[in-house]
Amino acid sequence: MGKSSLNNGRNNTQARKKKRISLTCVFALIAVTYSIFIYFVIVGFDGGKKETVVVGFDNRGGKENDGSAPLKLRPRNNAQDNMKAQSQQSQPISPNTPDDFCGSCKFRDTDFSCTERIDWVIKNKKITMKEAIMENLKYCLKEGVQHVETDNSKTSSSLGGRKNNVEVAMSTSTPMNWIMVDVTEYGAIGDNNTDNTDAFHAAIEELNKAGGGELLVPSGGVYQTAPITLGPHTTLTVHGTIRGVADQHKFPAIDPLPSFGRDADFRVKRRRQALVSARHAPNITIRGDGVIDGAGWYWYPFFLNHTAANYLGRPHIIEIENCTGVEITGVTLRDPAFWTLHPVYCTDVYIHHMTIDAPMCRNYRCPNTDGIDIHSCQNVLVEYNTIECGDDHVTILAGKLRHNRSPPTRNVTVQHNILGRGMGLAIGSSTSGGVSDVLYYNNTMTQISGFGQGQGAHIKMRMRYGGYVKNISWIDNTFYYVNGPAVEINSGYQSGSSWKRTCTNSTGDLACTEVDNITIKNMVVHKARSGWHVDCFENAPCTNLHFENITILEEPKTKKPIMKCGNVASGTVVGSDLREMFDESCASLETLP
Repeated sequence: MGKSSLNNGRNNTQARKKKRISLTCVFALIAVTYSIFIYFVIVGFDGGKKETVVVGFDNRGGKENDGSAPLKLRPRNNAQDNMKAQSQQSQPISPNTPDDFCGSCKFRDTDFSCTERIDWVIKNKKITMKEAIMENLKYCLKEGVQHVETDNSKTSSSLGGRKNNVEVAMSTSTPMNWIMVDVTEYGAIGDNNTDNTDAFHAAIEELNKAGGGELLVPSGGVYQTAPITLGPHTTLTVHGTIRGVADQHKFPAIDPLPSFGRDADFRVKRRRQALVSARHAPNITIRGDGVIDGAGWYWYPFFLNHTAANYLGRPHIIEIENCTGVEITGVTLRDPAFWTLHPVYCTDVYIHHMTIDAPMCRNYRCPNTDGIDIHSCQNVLVEYNTIECGDDHVTILAGKLRHNRSPPTRNVTVQHNILGRGMGLAIGSSTSGGVSDVLYYNNTMTQISGFGQGQGAHIKMRMRYGGYVKNISWIDNTFYYVNGPAVEINSGYQSGSSWKRTCTNSTGDLACTEVDNITIKNMVVHKARSGWHVDCFENAPCTNLHFENITILEEPKTKKPIMKCGNVASGTVVGSDLREMFDESCASLETLP
């Protein structure tokens, strides 16, 4: 009997041990399963490889890509994977739907709900629901939740046989105590009359003290203000209207840009601050469905009549200077006094799904109302915008302080934009630091009539600026009406009658601009009013020009052939039909089948 009891006790002990082991295994399996679930919720069910819109072509028609299909999509880079891993560690919640997410976080009172915010991000940023949830973590005020932004679109293009990788990484570190402030909480009144400068400055100061956050301009009002300057890690969300105050004395004088040296209007050594600006500030975002109005019609007479106070020129609407991680989306920019949007000395710039509405006037009554001027920047993606303006829709610049005295611009892609009235897609004329690796892809200029000068694809260089323009491609672009040449390379742009004699091929103050490896491919022109021309510097002829598959539905009423060349050293024309468009001055261009 005692022996039997002993055996029963041993059996019970072993059973309990087996039970504990089994429970331990079950808990371990649950923990592993939960960890895997959390990983896929945050990283996504694609194994950590997110494929985004990537456009790129070999502009020489090489074997790698003949221009008929996009390059292969690339996986997310290691830096972005590391960011996701960090978000796993610091993220106490794992929402999978907007309802789950919004139920887990508390938000400051705004004029739109958490779910509405997520829906807006999905629609305007063209991203998935999981990415939108991660994007909105920065609005979550729950303690311990870290602001983590997902990566934006990346574009890779092959220019001149070399890949041009546009990495737009908007996700550097952001403060834990991200806050949102409403400008009306600081006394702003949207009556289109009150000067709200002090309210804007107070709200921005509050964000700067917190290390960053969101400044909200609510819908339903027009908030006049003098210039405002955004601090680091700041998002300006505009649902109403910001309008420049109609008082030129309230626009401070600031130093000229180092690569310009002088004011663009009156050539003095001071200039006016932009309506909205940021300087030396990482992670700047401007977004919303509202309007930023430059009140340009107030400014134009001062330029035309030379009556500007202190002889200072007109301000831009937005100027972002020396910043890394810039995103501008959703907003409408209207009636600039000068250029509309001017990123300068910036890295990782993403401009998308926004509208520019700038005037075009006869007799130079509202001059220089460019759309987007990309100046001495690197890694820039401009896509899905609608632009109407009175000058260049988009142009790429690199300073004007003579040869090689300005930072270069490189790695820029401009794609899928709708262009209304305006003067096309340009390079220059400020090229001192050099412009390289630029792709204009699949843009459509829809204007059907116009006045004044206008081009489709335009490279313009001035005497003495020097620098270089190389590895530039216009591919798959359509122009309905061009009130000028559809293609123009002008190496003496606004340089006077002596530019051909005085430009040299040296690196001194009289340096020519080097033009090399330019591609015009798959272009459709419905109507152009004048012939085309390529006119390069006599002492620095253009090299490696490539023309392929250009269709003109209504040829200009000029003497054929319509393409004339000057000082072109080398290049190719694909197809005998296209060759007939070029006259004998283009003999240096080799004809390919």
